[in-house]
Amino acid sequence: MRVLSFGTFVAGGTAGGHLAELGADVVKIEAFDRPEVLRLPSFAIGPTFTEQSGAPQTVMYGTLTRNVRNLSIDMRQEAARTLFHELVKGADVLIENFAGPTLARWGCSFEDLLVDNPRLVWVSLSGYGRTGPRANYLAYASNIAGYIGLTSAWGYSHGTQSDYVTGVTASLGAVGALAEVERTGAGVYVDVAQIDAMATLMAPLYAEPLNNGRDYERADNVVPGSWFTGVFQCLGHDAWLAIELEDHDDWSTLCRFLERPDLEVADQAEAGERSGELEVELLVWLAQYTNHTGAHLLQKAGLAASAVHDSEDIWRDPQLRVRGYHVRLDQPTYGVVTYPGPIQHLSRTPGRLDTAGAMLGEHTHEILREWVTVSDADLASLESTGAIFQAPEQE
Repeated sequence: MRVLSFGTFVAGGTAGGHLAELGADVVKIEAFDRPEVLRLPSFAIGPTFTEQSGAPQTVMYGTLTRNVRNLSIDMRQEAARTLFHELVKGADVLIENFAGPTLARWGCSFEDLLVDNPRLVWVSLSGYGRTGPRANYLAYASNIAGYIGLTSAWGYSHGTQSDYVTGVTASLGAVGALAEVERTGAGVYVDVAQIDAMATLMAPLYAEPLNNGRDYERADNVVPGSWFTGVFQCLGHDAWLAIELEDHDDWSTLCRFLERPDLEVADQAEAGERSGELEVELLVWLAQYTNHTGAHLLQKAGLAASAVHDSEDIWRDPQLRVRGYHVRLDQPTYGVVTYPGPIQHLSRTPGRLDTAGAMLGEHTHEILREWVTVSDADLASLESTGAIFQAPEQE
C-alpha cells in the first residue's frame, strides 16, 4: 500500500505512522522552506538539532514520523503540482489535515485527483469536520477538549489527547475505505473530525445529562459504591498508590494487614464513619514504601491496589518491554533514541519499526524514481528551480 501524506503535527503524523508500522509505504511531503511544524524548536522535547541541509529537526518530529519516508516538493510551483498528480496515480491513500481547502486551491481537490486515480482513498483530518458551520474553524487539541467537555471532566484542557485519538481513528478509516475500494472500485473520501472521534469516548459522560438532566460531576478519586477508595501518597517524590475496598471482606483484610483489628466495622455505614481513621493508618504504613512496593504487598494480601504510573514507570514497565513496545533506533541527526513500537500485534503480518524520522527531502530522488520513473536530467532540472529538494548525504 502506498500512502502520500500531507499530515502534520500529532494527528496527521499519528495517522500515517500507524499505517507505516503495518507495512505501508508512507511518504511524507514537506516543502524545504516550510517544514513540518514539529521540527521547530518550540515543539522540541529536549535539545534542538539541525540537519546538514540546515533544516531543523527534533526528537518529537522523529517520533511521529517513524517508519515514514520523506519527499520534499514545493506545491506552490506548477512543476511540483504536475509531479504530484503523477504520484497520485500510483498511490492508494492520501492523508491531509490542512486548515481549509489548501489542496483545492492547488487544483488538487478530491474530484481533481479522482481523475488521476479513480480508486484513491482521501483521508481528511480536521477539528470540526469538513462540513457544517464550523468547517473552517482552526483547531488544536486544547480547543477540542473544551468543546467536547473533556476540560470540564478532567479539570484542565489537554493539548494532544484528541490528536492521538483522531490519528488512530483516521488510520482505521483508511483501512476500512480500502476494503470498500476493493469491493466497488470507486474512490472514497474519509472525513475525520476530532470532535466526532472524541465524542465517542465521551459517551458515558454525556449519558447522565442527556438521560437524567443532571450535569456530569467529577468524582475525583472516589469510586461510587465502594467501602473505601482513594489515591494516597507513598515514599518518594510525587509517588501515589490507588486502592479500593469493595466490601466488608476487603475492609477486614486491610484492618488485619495494618494490625488494627479495632477498626473493624459492622456495615458500610459504619465504614463511612471510620474511613478517616483507616486512612490515617494506611498513610502511616505507605510512608515506609514506594508506591510499587506498597501495591505489591497489598495485592499479595488480596486487595485491589496499584501504583499510579508516571512516564518513567511506563518506560521501565516490564510488561511493555516483554511485548516489544520499546524500540531503539539510530537517527542520523540526533542519534539513538527509544521509540514507541507498534500497538497492533497481528499474527501473520506483525507491525514493525525500522527507521526514526527521516531528514527533510531524504528520499526525494528515491521516491520519484520508484513511483514516477523520473530521469536524472529531470531531477536535476526540478531541483535547480526549487520544485524539489534532495537532502545531502549525512556525514
